Amino acid sequence: MRAGAIGIGPTGGYSSEGMLADLKTATPEERRVHLAARRGTEQALAGYPKFQYIPFVKMKQVPPHLPAGESYAAHVKKFAAVNDLDTIMRIWIIPHLHQQEVSVSFTTYGRDGEFITRGVATVPSLVQSLDDPTARSSLSSWEETAYAAAEAALANRIIVGPPVNIVP
Repeated sequence: MRAGAIGIGPTGGYSSEGMLADLKTATPEERRVHLAARRGTEQALAGYPKFQYIPFVKMKQVPPHLPAGESYAAHVKKFAAVNDLDTIMRIWIIPHLHQQEVSVSFTTYGRDGEFITRGVATVPSLVQSLDDPTARSSLSSWEETAYAAAEAALANRIIVGPPVNIVP
């Protein structure tokens, strides 16, 4: 099963710049932290055994924005077809610099555009305390923390849908 992201970043955003569209006011150091968190998240998704994750940079025809309502499903279907995906994810990655933690959440859709599942997790920094959270020497900690948060979000996913009758 192939999975890919239709949007990834601080707001699950879309743009030709990838996840950094809403970080225009961020400093270069903050952008590096966000990119490190994105790398860690995508590494966790790539190692997830239930699907083959295709990196966001390899996605074709990423829409500049997605409308709400019924046309959302149509955009997801088109994106799935263009990229030959079975599962489409919208991923939010938020490194909290002052709290020194990373939040990762995602919403997953099938290739038919129907909602499948949602996952969310926040993980504190794996290093006791970062003296300078935006220093280059801190980037590996942000990457590792985002990796752990993504793994936790995948493990804590909530499946929403019609009730399932389980026959003993």
